[in-house]
Amino acid sequence: MLAFSISFFFFDVRVYNEKKERSDDMQLLILILKDIDKVEELLKQLAEQGIKGATTLDGHGMGEALADMDDMPMFGALRTLMATNHKQPSRVLLMVVKEEQLALISKIIKQVIGDLSKPNTGIMLSLPVQHCEGLVDDTCK
Repeated sequence: MLAFSISFFFFDVRVYNEKKERSDDMQLLILILKDIDKVEELLKQLAEQGIKGATTLDGHGMGEALADMDDMPMFGALRTLMATNHKQPSRVLLMVVKEEQLALISKIIKQVIGDLSKPNTGIMLSLPVQHCEGLVDDTCK
C-alpha cells in the first residue's frame, strides 16, 4: 500500500468575468507513480498530445518513513521487513490542467502505466484549482 502526505494552502480566491462565475475550470492532477522507469515515456506521450507543464518530485511512502524512524517501537525483525519491502522510490507528478483535458490525460496514463487498481502501481487524483498564476501559456486566465 502506498501512502503519502502533501500539504496545501488553499485560498478561496475566484476569478470572475462577465459571462461566468469562474474562469475555465482548472484541476490539479496528482499522480503518484511507483514504477519510476515509466516516467520518461509518460512525459513523452503527454507532450505528444499537447499536454505540458508537469512537475515531477521524488516521493517516499509511509512504510519507508516509518522504517527509518529510530524512535518507532518495533521489533527488529519487523523493522527489517518494513525497510526491505518499502524502500521503493516513487515519483509524484503535478499538473495544472483544464478540466476537459482530464479524460485524455487519464487515458494516456493508463496506456503507459497500466491498471492503477493493481497493488504498487500508483494513485491518480485531481483537485479543483481556485486560484492560479504564473503558468507560461496563461492557462489560468
